[in-house]
Amino acid sequence: MGAGMTRTPQAITRSLIAKVAPGWALGKRGGILDAILAGIGLALHDVEVGAEALMDETDPRKANLLLTDFERCLGPDPCGRDQGDLNVAQRQRLAHQRWTARGGQSVPYFVALASRLGVEITIDEFWPSRAGGLRAGQRLRPEGCQFVWRVNIPGLVTVVNFKAGASRAGHSLGSFAVSSIECEIRRLKPSHTLVVFSYGGS
Repeated sequence: MGAGMTRTPQAITRSLIAKVAPGWALGKRGGILDAILAGIGLALHDVEVGAEALMDETDPRKANLLLTDFERCLGPDPCGRDQGDLNVAQRQRLAHQRWTARGGQSVPYFVALASRLGVEITIDEFWPSRAGGLRAGQRLRPEGCQFVWRVNIPGLVTVVNFKAGASRAGHSLGSFAVSSIECEIRRLKPSHTLVVFSYGGS
């Protein structure tokens, strides 16, 4: 039985009745035995519904009942992002990013890392100026600038709005938060690089 194929209580009851031993003593329909089997069928239906719902709980992006277990297994966030008043959707996104993180050193890796945290960034790399390769109007760049990354974050702050189904009682209707991607990129960046952040650009 695949996902989305949960049987109805009536279908389960019919399946149980079909398994009853043949004979006049147990073969009469609509009696006490069928009522007992109908009760069992309803309980089994609840179990199947719960088991199917549990499939979503294996993915941190969809987890609700097991979200706290993911957070417990992951431990405290190294950047302290789990200390704030995060709504459920933000906690799910953070847990998924940490749960699936594999590591990497390339620019595309860090762009994808930020995207999983809900921040769309671009990264600029720089190269030292070389005689014969410069054109009029181009900036002179010194040796060593090839180790500098500029991370462009499109806004100064991230606006967080209250959402039905994602937020809970007690959460504010809206808030502003400086991007949390800085800590994550500084923590994971290649050791030989210098990272600077530019807000409000693209």
